[in-house]
Amino acid sequence: MPGFIISIITGILFVTGALAVVFSCYALARRVLAPGAEGDRTHDAAGTIAVRIAALHGLILALVYAQELDDYKGIRNNLMEESVAIADVYNDAGRYGGPLVVPVQEGLARYLMLVVGEEWEMLGHRKGLSSKAWAEWDGVYDRLLDLTPATDRQRYLAERMRNRITEVARFRQIREQTAGGGFSGLFWGPALIGLALLAIPFYVYRPTRTHLFLLSIFGAYSGVILFFIFAFSNPFEQPGKLEPRPFLNLLEGDIGKSLPPD
Repeated sequence: MPGFIISIITGILFVTGALAVVFSCYALARRVLAPGAEGDRTHDAAGTIAVRIAALHGLILALVYAQELDDYKGIRNNLMEESVAIADVYNDAGRYGGPLVVPVQEGLARYLMLVVGEEWEMLGHRKGLSSKAWAEWDGVYDRLLDLTPATDRQRYLAERMRNRITEVARFRQIREQTAGGGFSGLFWGPALIGLALLAIPFYVYRPTRTHLFLLSIFGAYSGVILFFIFAFSNPFEQPGKLEPRPFLNLLEGDIGKSLPPD
Protein backbone atom coordinates (compact mmCIF):
# COMPACT_ATOMS: atom_id res chain seq x y z
CA MET A 1 0.00 0.00 0.00
CA PRO A 2 2.74 2.60 0.77
CA GLY A 3 4.21 1.99 -2.69
CA PHE A 4 0.82 2.55 -4.30
CA ILE A 5 0.36 5.79 -2.36
CA ILE A 6 3.80 7.00 -3.43
CA SER A 7 2.92 6.23 -7.04
CA ILE A 8 -0.34 8.19 -6.80
CA ILE A 9 1.37 11.19 -5.19
CA THR A 10 4.19 11.17 -7.74
CA GLY A 11 1.72 10.93 -10.60
CA ILE A 12 -0.26 13.88 -9.24
CA LEU A 13 2.94 15.91 -8.95
CA PHE A 14 3.85 15.17 -12.57
CA VAL A 15 0.39 16.14 -13.80
CA THR A 16 0.39 19.29 -11.67
CA GLY A 17 3.85 20.23 -12.92
CA ALA A 18 2.86 19.73 -16.55
CA LEU A 19 -0.28 21.83 -16.05
CA ALA A 20 1.80 24.57 -14.43
CA VAL A 21 4.20 24.64 -17.38
CA VAL A 22 1.37 24.73 -19.93
CA PHE A 23 -0.68 27.48 -18.28
CA SER A 24 2.36 29.56 -17.34
CA CYS A 25 3.60 29.58 -20.93
CA TYR A 26 0.09 30.25 -22.23
CA ALA A 27 -0.42 33.17 -19.84
CA LEU A 28 3.02 34.62 -20.60
CA ALA A 29 2.40 34.40 -24.34
CA ARG A 30 -0.98 36.11 -23.94
CA ARG A 31 0.72 38.93 -22.05
CA VAL A 32 3.69 39.40 -24.42
CA LEU A 33 2.24 38.59 -27.85
CA ALA A 34 -0.64 40.18 -29.72
CA PRO A 35 -3.38 37.77 -30.79
CA GLY A 36 -3.42 39.31 -34.27
CA ALA A 37 -6.24 40.83 -36.25
CA GLU A 38 -8.64 38.91 -38.42
CA GLY A 39 -7.24 38.29 -41.88
CA ASP A 40 -3.53 38.31 -41.01
CA ARG A 41 -3.56 34.47 -40.72
CA THR A 42 -2.02 34.46 -37.23
CA HIS A 43 -4.25 31.57 -36.23
CA ASP A 44 -3.14 29.55 -39.25
CA ALA A 45 0.54 30.17 -38.54
CA ALA A 46 0.12 29.26 -34.86
CA GLY A 47 -1.72 26.06 -35.74
CA THR A 48 0.91 24.99 -38.28
CA ILE A 49 3.78 25.61 -35.89
CA ALA A 50 1.96 23.80 -33.05
CA VAL A 51 1.42 20.72 -35.23
CA ARG A 52 5.09 20.55 -36.21
CA ILE A 53 6.31 20.97 -32.64
CA ALA A 54 3.78 18.37 -31.48
CA ALA A 55 5.06 15.88 -34.05
CA LEU A 56 8.66 16.22 -32.86
CA HIS A 57 7.70 16.26 -29.19
CA GLY A 58 5.44 13.23 -29.57
CA LEU A 59 8.17 11.36 -31.42
CA ILE A 60 10.66 11.97 -28.60
CA LEU A 61 8.22 10.85 -25.93
CA ALA A 62 7.14 7.80 -27.92
CA LEU A 63 10.69 6.61 -28.54
CA VAL A 64 11.78 7.08 -24.93
CA TYR A 65 8.57 5.53 -23.58
CA ALA A 66 8.95 2.48 -25.82
CA GLN A 67 12.61 2.07 -24.84
CA GLU A 68 11.93 2.32 -21.11
CA LEU A 69 8.96 -0.03 -21.30
CA ASP A 70 11.07 -2.54 -23.24
CA ASP A 71 13.87 -2.33 -20.63
CA TYR A 72 11.32 -2.75 -17.83
CA LYS A 73 9.85 -5.85 -19.45
CA GLY A 74 13.37 -7.13 -20.13
CA ILE A 75 14.32 -6.90 -16.45
CA ARG A 76 11.10 -8.69 -15.49
CA ASN A 77 11.93 -11.49 -17.92
CA ASN A 78 15.51 -11.63 -16.64
CA LEU A 79 14.23 -12.09 -13.10
CA MET A 80 12.18 -15.07 -14.17
CA GLU A 81 15.07 -16.56 -16.14
CA GLU A 82 17.49 -16.01 -13.26
CA SER A 83 15.13 -17.67 -10.82
CA VAL A 84 14.81 -20.66 -13.18
CA ALA A 85 18.61 -20.87 -13.48
CA ILE A 86 19.00 -20.82 -9.69
CA ALA A 87 16.34 -23.50 -9.29
CA ASP A 88 18.10 -25.62 -11.92
CA VAL A 89 21.43 -25.43 -10.09
CA TYR A 90 19.73 -26.17 -6.77
CA ASN A 91 17.93 -29.26 -8.11
CA ASP A 92 20.90 -30.51 -10.15
CA ALA A 93 23.12 -30.29 -7.08
CA GLY A 94 20.72 -32.67 -5.37
CA ARG A 95 20.89 -35.01 -8.35
CA TYR A 96 24.70 -34.84 -8.38
CA GLY A 97 24.85 -35.93 -4.76
CA GLY A 98 27.81 -36.17 -2.43
CA PRO A 99 29.28 -33.47 -0.22
CA LEU A 100 28.43 -30.84 -2.84
CA VAL A 101 24.72 -30.76 -2.09
CA VAL A 102 24.52 -28.94 1.23
CA PRO A 103 27.06 -26.12 0.65
CA VAL A 104 25.74 -25.32 -2.84
CA GLN A 105 22.10 -25.34 -1.82
CA GLU A 106 22.76 -23.29 1.29
CA GLY A 107 24.85 -20.85 -0.75
CA LEU A 108 22.02 -20.36 -3.24
CA ALA A 109 19.52 -19.81 -0.42
CA ARG A 110 21.77 -17.20 1.22
CA TYR A 111 22.30 -15.55 -2.15
CA LEU A 112 18.55 -15.15 -2.66
CA MET A 113 18.09 -13.76 0.83
CA LEU A 114 20.76 -11.14 0.21
CA VAL A 115 19.32 -10.15 -3.16
CA VAL A 116 15.82 -9.75 -1.76
CA GLY A 117 16.75 -8.27 1.60
CA GLU A 118 19.70 -6.05 0.71
CA GLU A 119 20.48 -5.77 -2.98
CA TRP A 120 17.03 -4.67 -4.15
CA GLU A 121 17.14 -1.58 -1.97
CA MET A 122 20.70 -0.82 -3.10
CA LEU A 123 19.63 -0.98 -6.74
CA GLY A 124 16.73 1.36 -6.00
CA HIS A 125 19.21 3.91 -4.64
CA ARG A 126 21.60 3.32 -7.58
CA LYS A 127 24.31 1.89 -5.29
CA GLY A 128 25.06 -1.12 -7.46
CA LEU A 129 25.01 -4.78 -6.55
CA SER A 130 25.58 -6.27 -3.12
CA SER A 131 29.15 -7.43 -2.55
CA LYS A 132 27.82 -10.02 -0.08
CA ALA A 133 25.55 -11.49 -2.75
CA TRP A 134 28.50 -11.61 -5.14
CA ALA A 135 30.50 -13.45 -2.48
CA GLU A 136 27.77 -16.07 -2.11
CA TRP A 137 27.56 -16.48 -5.87
CA ASP A 138 31.35 -16.79 -6.08
CA GLY A 139 31.36 -19.45 -3.36
CA VAL A 140 28.82 -21.54 -5.25
CA TYR A 141 30.72 -21.09 -8.52
CA ASP A 142 34.03 -22.15 -6.96
CA ARG A 143 32.47 -25.31 -5.57
CA LEU A 144 31.06 -26.18 -8.98
CA LEU A 145 34.44 -25.57 -10.63
CA ASP A 146 36.10 -27.94 -8.16
CA LEU A 147 33.83 -30.84 -9.08
CA THR A 148 35.51 -34.01 -10.31
CA PRO A 149 32.72 -36.01 -11.96
CA ALA A 150 33.24 -39.74 -12.20
CA THR A 151 30.31 -40.78 -14.39
CA ASP A 152 28.65 -39.48 -17.54
CA ARG A 153 25.68 -38.42 -15.44
CA GLN A 154 27.85 -36.36 -13.13
CA ARG A 155 29.80 -34.87 -16.05
CA TYR A 156 26.56 -33.69 -17.66
CA LEU A 157 25.22 -32.27 -14.41
CA ALA A 158 28.51 -30.54 -13.59
CA GLU A 159 28.67 -28.82 -16.99
CA ARG A 160 25.02 -27.85 -16.82
CA MET A 161 25.35 -26.34 -13.33
CA ARG A 162 28.44 -24.35 -14.36
CA ASN A 163 26.62 -22.95 -17.38
CA ARG A 164 23.54 -22.05 -15.40
CA ILE A 165 25.44 -20.33 -12.59
CA THR A 166 27.34 -18.18 -15.10
CA GLU A 167 24.00 -17.12 -16.55
CA VAL A 168 23.06 -15.85 -13.10
CA ALA A 169 26.13 -13.59 -13.14
CA ARG A 170 25.12 -12.24 -16.56
CA PHE A 171 21.61 -11.44 -15.36
CA ARG A 172 23.08 -9.65 -12.33
CA GLN A 173 25.23 -7.43 -14.52
CA ILE A 174 22.25 -6.56 -16.72
CA ARG A 175 20.32 -5.66 -13.57
CA GLU A 176 23.07 -3.34 -12.41
CA GLN A 177 23.36 -1.59 -15.77
CA THR A 178 19.62 -1.01 -15.91
CA ALA A 179 19.46 0.40 -12.38
CA GLY A 180 22.39 2.72 -13.02
CA GLY A 181 21.12 4.06 -16.33
CA GLY A 182 18.49 6.62 -15.49
CA PHE A 183 17.84 9.88 -17.30
CA SER A 184 19.70 13.11 -17.59
CA GLY A 185 18.92 16.56 -18.90
CA LEU A 186 19.37 15.15 -22.38
CA PHE A 187 15.79 13.86 -22.10
CA TRP A 188 14.04 16.00 -19.49
CA GLY A 189 15.28 19.23 -21.08
CA PRO A 190 13.73 18.60 -24.53
CA ALA A 191 10.62 17.06 -22.93
CA LEU A 192 9.86 20.13 -20.81
CA ILE A 193 10.92 22.62 -23.48
CA GLY A 194 8.68 20.88 -26.00
CA LEU A 195 5.77 21.01 -23.55
CA ALA A 196 6.32 24.74 -23.06
CA LEU A 197 6.64 25.46 -26.77
CA LEU A 198 3.47 23.53 -27.51
CA ALA A 199 1.51 25.73 -25.12
CA ILE A 200 2.68 29.01 -26.64
CA PRO A 201 0.79 28.83 -29.99
CA PHE A 202 -2.48 28.55 -28.06
CA TYR A 203 -2.11 32.20 -27.03
CA VAL A 204 -4.23 33.16 -30.06
CA TYR A 205 -7.26 31.67 -28.29
CA ARG A 206 -9.02 33.60 -25.56
CA PRO A 207 -9.02 32.00 -22.07
CA THR A 208 -12.59 30.78 -22.24
CA ARG A 209 -13.83 27.83 -20.21
CA THR A 210 -13.64 25.56 -23.27
CA HIS A 211 -10.13 26.61 -24.24
CA LEU A 212 -8.84 26.27 -20.68
CA PHE A 213 -10.43 22.83 -20.42
CA LEU A 214 -8.74 21.71 -23.64
CA LEU A 215 -5.40 23.05 -22.41
CA SER A 216 -5.94 21.16 -19.16
CA ILE A 217 -6.46 17.90 -21.06
CA PHE A 218 -3.28 18.46 -23.04
CA GLY A 219 -1.21 19.31 -19.95
CA ALA A 220 -2.63 16.48 -17.81
CA TYR A 221 -2.04 13.81 -20.45
CA SER A 222 1.50 15.06 -21.05
CA GLY A 223 2.12 14.80 -17.31
CA VAL A 224 0.81 11.24 -17.26
CA ILE A 225 3.15 10.20 -20.10
CA LEU A 226 6.14 11.82 -18.40
CA PHE A 227 5.19 10.09 -15.15
CA PHE A 228 5.16 6.64 -16.75
CA ILE A 229 8.50 7.30 -18.45
CA PHE A 230 9.93 8.29 -15.06
CA ALA A 231 8.37 5.24 -13.38
CA PHE A 232 9.85 2.81 -15.92
CA SER A 233 13.30 4.45 -15.81
CA ASN A 234 14.33 2.52 -12.66
CA PRO A 235 12.50 -0.79 -12.11
CA PHE A 236 13.96 -1.08 -8.59
CA GLU A 237 12.63 2.20 -7.20
CA GLN A 238 9.21 3.66 -6.56
CA PRO A 239 6.90 4.55 -8.24
CA GLY A 240 7.51 1.76 -10.78
CA LYS A 241 9.27 -0.64 -8.44
CA LEU A 242 9.40 -4.20 -9.69
CA GLU A 243 9.14 -6.62 -6.78
CA PRO A 244 11.49 -9.66 -6.79
CA ARG A 245 8.52 -12.02 -6.78
CA PRO A 246 10.28 -14.90 -8.62
CA PHE A 247 13.01 -14.92 -5.94
CA LEU A 248 10.47 -14.74 -3.14
CA ASN A 249 8.64 -17.72 -4.62
CA LEU A 250 11.87 -19.73 -4.51
CA LEU A 251 12.47 -18.78 -0.89
CA GLU A 252 8.94 -19.82 -0.02
CA GLY A 253 9.65 -23.25 -1.54
CA ASP A 254 12.37 -25.86 -1.07
CA ILE A 255 15.25 -23.39 -1.42
CA GLY A 256 14.05 -21.44 1.61
CA LYS A 257 14.17 -24.66 3.63
CA SER A 258 17.93 -24.91 2.92
CA LEU A 259 18.71 -21.74 4.87
CA PRO A 260 20.88 -22.60 7.85
CA PRO A 261 19.23 -21.91 11.21
CA ASP A 262 20.14 -18.59 12.81
